[in-house]
Amino acid sequence: MKKGNFRKKNIFDYTAIAVGALLVAVSAAAVFHAPRAVSENENRELAQFPEFSFEKLMNGEFMSEFETYAADQFRWRDAAVSLKADAEYLTGRKGNNGVHFADDGYLIARPPAYSPEIIDKNMDAVAQIAEAEEPNVTLAVVPTAFEILKDKLPSQAYDDRVAKITEHVRERAADMDITLCNTEKILDLHKDEYIFYRTDHHQTALGSYYTYCALAGCLGYNAHKLSEYDTDVLSDDFLGTSWSKAGLTFAEPDTVTRYTLRGGAEKTVEFPGATVNMDGLYAMDRLSEKDKYSVYLDGNHPLTVIRAENGTGRNLVIFKDSYAHSVAPFLSDHFDSIHLIDMRYYNDDIIKYMRENDITDILVLYNAEGFMTDENLVKAGDFALTSEYLRPPYGELGETEPVGDDYFADAAILGDSLVAGYSYSATIPAQFVCKSSVNTSTVYTAVLEGSGLTLMDSLLSKDGISKYYIMLGINEVSYNPPETYKEHFKKIIGDIRAKNPDSMIYLMSLLPVAHSVEAETDISMAKINAYNETLKELAEEDSCYYLDVGSAVAEPDGYLSEDAASDGIHVGAEYHHMWEEYLKTHAVSTGASNSAAAKVQIYSGGGSADLEGFANELLATVGFKDTLAKVNDSVTGRIFELGEGEALAGIVYTGGGGTAEEFAAFEADSPEKAEELAMKLRKRVEKRKGDFEGYKPEEMQKLNNALVTVKGNCAVMCVSDNNDAAQSAIDKYFK
Repeated sequence: MKKGNFRKKNIFDYTAIAVGALLVAVSAAAVFHAPRAVSENENRELAQFPEFSFEKLMNGEFMSEFETYAADQFRWRDAAVSLKADAEYLTGRKGNNGVHFADDGYLIARPPAYSPEIIDKNMDAVAQIAEAEEPNVTLAVVPTAFEILKDKLPSQAYDDRVAKITEHVRERAADMDITLCNTEKILDLHKDEYIFYRTDHHQTALGSYYTYCALAGCLGYNAHKLSEYDTDVLSDDFLGTSWSKAGLTFAEPDTVTRYTLRGGAEKTVEFPGATVNMDGLYAMDRLSEKDKYSVYLDGNHPLTVIRAENGTGRNLVIFKDSYAHSVAPFLSDHFDSIHLIDMRYYNDDIIKYMRENDITDILVLYNAEGFMTDENLVKAGDFALTSEYLRPPYGELGETEPVGDDYFADAAILGDSLVAGYSYSATIPAQFVCKSSVNTSTVYTAVLEGSGLTLMDSLLSKDGISKYYIMLGINEVSYNPPETYKEHFKKIIGDIRAKNPDSMIYLMSLLPVAHSVEAETDISMAKINAYNETLKELAEEDSCYYLDVGSAVAEPDGYLSEDAASDGIHVGAEYHHMWEEYLKTHAVSTGASNSAAAKVQIYSGGGSADLEGFANELLATVGFKDTLAKVNDSVTGRIFELGEGEALAGIVYTGGGGTAEEFAAFEADSPEKAEELAMKLRKRVEKRKGDFEGYKPEEMQKLNNALVTVKGNCAVMCVSDNNDAAQSAIDKYFK
């Protein structure tokens, strides 16, 4: 092609584009109204006019986004959706958009295909909560209308996918120390009553009453008779989630009802972290909105607290989905407080919360489909494994429930010749880092044979370690004062914490010596006892555990038997076994089973990015509306699906659930691996969209505009409404 023709062709192309854009603008002016942020009928955020750039125009991205915008913002969109649904119904079709047109005007959504993986994860979480906490755990997985009202479904529409969920839960629960509540039997008995909404996926208040009756035998209260309640119709024009999907114009609206126990205690409702509380259980202003089911407890909140002066001394926590909202009002007549926790939005330590609020009973209440698709309950299980509130106070550790050998699979033991001698007799799978003659100072200079590393370098280079045991001091007790010993030991502890801040550190006492040693050397029990007192102080000051191992091998007078060691210091195998037994009966539990102690180490260590500085910059400049808190490593690994050593380092902050705001930064060892981490950040954003779409659609704007980027070896994500400040922080800290 000639150069002149090439230029003419470009001019022609751009002219055509300009004309096309003009036509689009003219058409839009005729067809579109002011863009809506949210479709109330569909309960989702609508696409907004796309940001224009020539690059997006030329690569087709702009037109693709414009088509989505046009479809969402079409003036007669709601009417078109309903027209299609009505046509499907009138022509004899059995459903529309995944919703079955069932008998008696019921619109019953088809559940997702049976998939046991998330059920297993959630059952594991329930088991972990039960293992961690003293209150009995009751689990109720409520069948949905698709199962209970199956006789109303069109022919050939039913299959046993919901039945498989409840059977799977039943099989798993048989091996757990929990109470499984069967709600199916009572719901099936009353299936001809109005127990499910015709146009919504929830139970009606009457259905929730029957669920409450089923829970009575499991939670230990006497259910009130239906005749003891006053009944009020709050609304008779409710069109719910199934109607929104199906879009039938002439669907019969549902009735929303309130049951009030005559003579019952007054109730108040709090939403900790929010600015609004309620007098009573019903948010009456919600009746003017489309989602009238949210009249019960004001819909979804991370944390909802009901208080009533019932005088029972019982406080119930409910890990739940929205099915619990219409059940909780009935339960509120049997507990002084009820704490509803929605793990989709709640990110704090649930063990801490339950301990601080004197919880006496735990209920996990989900509908069957939600229990198979929502894996946020796993976060509660993570806290049940890692919560600091499960651990005894720091300092001297008393006798505990014995642990097995696998407890030490992620342990390293640092020490001198005493530890070296024990390593030859040990049966536990710990990693030993020891050398004769070393002390609290020379562990930084003494080199391990064959490794080329000092003892401390070797200790800190080990991955997958979450427990550190240390015995040092016998080689310096005769000349170093306790103050110097303490100073040196503090450095060791600090360096371990710098490498692994979430680790547990056990300070083992010096062993006693025989009377002959005291008579012949400068080592005395008085000096050893002074060192051990120093270790106790250190344990309390630096969040460690002090183990009085010496008491396991000492004679009644506090000395070592003359027969215990040839030199009066270094004990033999018989005493090593006493030592080991002491370690197994003085161990801080790390979760539901000992094998869980060897948790995945998501960070391999190293990296050069200033992640803490970046986090502080964001917190100072972005102006987050939520109060963001740092997330611990175990939860980070879970929510971002990080494998062992997948990142060198990372930092994550998230809010309490009232907003979608959060940020994360991970450093990898190459740009390629950083790209892989960025994919996981994007996956997290997409998952949060699913969490917030039906909860707080206004948060979708932040999620749709979430910053996810790769800078060198770092992958960074920020969800906020101030992308300019977030981008500035990213540019400042990552090159």
